[in-house]
Amino acid sequence: MIHSRKVTLPERGTPIWKRIFEGVLRALVVAVILAALPVIYLYFAQHSMIYHPRPYSPNYARLAGFDGLEISYRISAGEETAFYIPARSSSPQRVWLAFCGNGSLALDWTNLFQHYPRDDEAFLLVDYPGYGKSAGYATIGNTRESAEAALEKLSSQLGIERSHLRLAVIGHSLGAAAALDFAEHHPVERIVVIAPFTTLREEAARVVGGLLSHLLVENYDNRSALKKILANEPGTRVTVFHGYDDEVIPEHMSEELWREFPAIKFFPVAGADHVSILEISRDLIIASMTAGL
Repeated sequence: MIHSRKVTLPERGTPIWKRIFEGVLRALVVAVILAALPVIYLYFAQHSMIYHPRPYSPNYARLAGFDGLEISYRISAGEETAFYIPARSSSPQRVWLAFCGNGSLALDWTNLFQHYPRDDEAFLLVDYPGYGKSAGYATIGNTRESAEAALEKLSSQLGIERSHLRLAVIGHSLGAAAALDFAEHHPVERIVVIAPFTTLREEAARVVGGLLSHLLVENYDNRSALKKILANEPGTRVTVFHGYDDEVIPEHMSEELWREFPAIKFFPVAGADHVSILEISRDLIIASMTAGL
């Protein structure tokens, strides 16, 4: 008996050009994903790269030598705490708002002000939201709101109208930007900034490159702030200190600000880095705060 069977032709294979195209496409997708990962990381991690919040230890105030008052108040970010070093005289002739660097705390200013030569000036030490005893999340807006609320609460406790308080600001590093931001929105008599950048975006560009710096969501612009401050209050004294050996924010950024705004008094400090400048230049900083009063 003869049996018949169905004969089928073998299926034709995928054309080689198609296989090459699919391989190249897969490689491109992988390459794009790998290239995007650092960008995505930088975008979402930028806050933790700028701000380094930490709490106070139980004995921090005592170890820092703080002898003053805690100022408690509420903002949209939550309950905040600032610290007030009162004038040794009965009523302050001037209140300095002090803003620390991004890895420091407000009470770290205590050492600088411990032996302040004038007895008619006071100091309001402001932490960023999320730092120290303060709740919330640090942003430009939250920091601005916190400083304004701290000053409002202080004026209420002192029984002095806000408009009657003579103000000045001092800031280090990121705190220099916060100080200038405050001065941009309030009349101040003096500004002392230590190791400032030109703009936060330009500082970011130096670290991660110009293209990636455009991922920055918030940009402190010290150039713009100084332009507005000196236009609105040309009598404001502005003094800038910067260490030649600053490894975090290069000294040339302060020099750029000085060249753009010749009214600034600029002190480049030999042998000082980003942190040691606070100790090395201590006497000069104090002198700049008190001179001509």
